[in-house]
Amino acid sequence: MPRGEQGDALLQRLVEASAQIRAGKWDDQPAPFMGGVISLDAAQNMLAAQQKLEGLGGKVLLRMRQPDPRSTVLTPGIVDVTGIEVPDEEYFGPLLTIIRYDGFPEAIRLANQTRYGLAVGLISSDAAQFDQLADEARAGIVNWNKPLTGASSKAPFGGVGASGNHRAAAWYAADYCAWPMASLVSDTLTLPATVSPGLPF
Repeated sequence: MPRGEQGDALLQRLVEASAQIRAGKWDDQPAPFMGGVISLDAAQNMLAAQQKLEGLGGKVLLRMRQPDPRSTVLTPGIVDVTGIEVPDEEYFGPLLTIIRYDGFPEAIRLANQTRYGLAVGLISSDAAQFDQLADEARAGIVNWNKPLTGASSKAPFGGVGASGNHRAAAWYAADYCAWPMASLVSDTLTLPATVSPGLPF
């Protein structure tokens, strides 16, 4: 997330929108956007991860909660970890860490400071920035103005870090893929015509 007024406004809107995301059981009405994590242990591990990040100096902008201790459903959480050393871990739950940066080269450097490298994305109208990101990013999915979720099974994904296995993971990928990186691109950022259930914004 860039430093400065624009980044501040984007971060504020991200926190506001994330606080409105409905989490719940599959048959809840109104329909939720997301369900629970895989197990109660996983839910406890997510809450422990948030607590650990906060203990290391992270600033909780939106606290992830477990509304029902007998349920695996967690609400979204956001922690600003700018300027602190955090464990290089993947969290499989609704916990987002934010790192503020001063310029695009620093953003790429920060994005590459992980052993995982599953996905990286750019929201920008600058094609040159995307070209630079595609050249320098160490990730299996490198998207421009597109979500990082929902990778296509027709394209290689996974990458060469700990999130991947250095093998392209798409149909017939071995026939055409020399480097396991896939991109979904659009030169403009557009919202979907229909918003998913559980997103009231």
